[in-house]
Amino acid sequence: MKISIKIILVICLINTFKLSAQESELKRANSEYENYAYANAITTYQKIIKKGNASLEVYQKLGDCYFFNSELKDAAKWYLKMMKKKKELEKKGEKVSEVTAEYYFRTSQSLKFLKRYKEADSLMIKVKEFSISDSRAKRLIENPDYLEKTSLQSGRYSVENLPRNSAYVDFAPSIYKDQLVFASSRGSVKTRTKKNSWTKQPYLDLFTYKLKTDNNFDYPKKFSKEISSRLHESTSVFSKNGTTVYFTRNNLLKSKFGKDSTGVNRLKIYRATLDNKSKWNNIEDLSINNDQYSVAHPTLSFDEKKLYFASDMPGGYGISDIYVVDILEDGSFGTPKNLGPEVNTEGRDTFPFISKSGVLYFSSDGHLGLGGLDIFAIKLEGDDKTVYNIGEPVNSSADDITFIFDENTKKGYFASNRSGGRGNDDIYSFIEISPLITKCKGILKGVIVDEASNNLLENAEIVIKDENDEVLFSDKTDATGEFLVNVDCADKVYRIQVVKENYDAFSKSITVKRNYPYPTETIKLKSNLPDKGIDLAKLLNLKPIYFASNKALILNASAKELNKIITFMKEYTSIKIEIGSHTDSKGSDRYNLKLSKKRATSTANYIISKGIDPSRVKSRGYGETVLINKCGNGVRCSKDEHAQNRRSEFIVIDN
Repeated sequence: MKISIKIILVICLINTFKLSAQESELKRANSEYENYAYANAITTYQKIIKKGNASLEVYQKLGDCYFFNSELKDAAKWYLKMMKKKKELEKKGEKVSEVTAEYYFRTSQSLKFLKRYKEADSLMIKVKEFSISDSRAKRLIENPDYLEKTSLQSGRYSVENLPRNSAYVDFAPSIYKDQLVFASSRGSVKTRTKKNSWTKQPYLDLFTYKLKTDNNFDYPKKFSKEISSRLHESTSVFSKNGTTVYFTRNNLLKSKFGKDSTGVNRLKIYRATLDNKSKWNNIEDLSINNDQYSVAHPTLSFDEKKLYFASDMPGGYGISDIYVVDILEDGSFGTPKNLGPEVNTEGRDTFPFISKSGVLYFSSDGHLGLGGLDIFAIKLEGDDKTVYNIGEPVNSSADDITFIFDENTKKGYFASNRSGGRGNDDIYSFIEISPLITKCKGILKGVIVDEASNNLLENAEIVIKDENDEVLFSDKTDATGEFLVNVDCADKVYRIQVVKENYDAFSKSITVKRNYPYPTETIKLKSNLPDKGIDLAKLLNLKPIYFASNKALILNASAKELNKIITFMKEYTSIKIEIGSHTDSKGSDRYNLKLSKKRATSTANYIISKGIDPSRVKSRGYGETVLINKCGNGVRCSKDEHAQNRRSEFIVIDN
């Protein structure tokens, strides 16, 4: 009995120790995660998983560690395990609130890196279940063919990996005089031993080498000892005269280490000026900075009166937004202004660059892209507020960032962590072969034909209107039945209206798309003319045409009915008719035939006298040869039965 108790006590102690160790290990992993020590957290979370203790939270945070380090292949692996775990828990009846919209988004982005776009898009659509107003899901719903639109912008650049990339991180290119300045974690042997806990990479510093022709470069060297610190320096931009630089650094000035209220060291933009000894001094912390949030990645407008940057300051739309601030004449700054929802999303919108013509290039994972961060463009001035994905080969399924571009030389640089590079992030040079397609020139072509015969229809009136009901085109078809009009094909809807005499009016809306810029429509018009053989008397519901007894004189009542025929023939000017006059069988056959001919002629003359071309009217007397009932010679019939045979017909013989 005592042995059993001892065994039980030992087992309990062992289980208690295991539980305590598990809790301690998870606590340590979460602490590393919350302190942005993602590289360390990855190791700890994986130990927990190997021991079979993976919870939904562990899968989530392990996926996050890889996601925030831009290792999207591994992020996808663990996010998918998270989704699987979620389904298992829900099957057991447990409510899972931890998998928020952001996790569907991150899983979607990670799957795009693997080019599993259909799966990625289906997950992204589910984001709307959490928030109907989420712009990322809304953009996908409104643009399900975004990959086709992106492909239209693709192939406009030739891209090369720079020969001086290292096995470390190289990114954030900028031009300073005849030099390429960039951020790198390569450092020296001594500095490479000091690694940051986020990525386990050495700290970033600014490097430079002299630009030569054909992308040949000197060996890189540190850009400035004065700017270099013990933490990160990265994205930089220089004034045109080369005397001022803005750059990103951790919150550190004169060895003073700044933290936010949670103990996190944020990013800030600093400014330095060149002294008369060609050294960068007067390093200052900009007034737009704040210890409680990051302000980073500066770029200048072409006139150097505005500074654009990225920040996660309160009041934005997403994880990070792009802002602009005026640089005042005394060098101070105005109030930062968010660029708004046209640019910023719920995701990461960052690394802005402004071209000479005022095009904003920036990286984003909130706009529709190929995976990771893609580079997008938008014209800041003018009515067109479309955000364009600039396409492959600059963009890829990986992170593509820090784009800069000289519109005069058509040359530029960007960075990417795509496969095939020399290091974690590499700098690439590019040449723009053709410009960004912002105005799409399309041609709307049509041919008008008769529905029944397929004959080409000349002189059909064509009117084409835009979405605002403004007339863009108005003309008539030629002998070929065709019309041709130049239009904007950027997914615009146009309404075609066709009117032609003797045909039903036609109207149709046509969408002209970038991937379908030259639509051709064959428009078939339906004739509204009566078919050959139709009796207009029946079509127009005429009352009987009466004549004086044994005479061919048209009475007033009959004239009113004939006027309906005349009106119809004036409206439909192509039809021709034969007037057939019929009698009953009373009287001799010869007499009836003669009388009917006179009546048919009299009717025709009346119609012609009212302005109808004689060539359109024929007449014929049938006498009693075409009776419509049994009342022939020798057959006893009532008055009403005989009256049925006394009739005038107006048969269409040509239309």
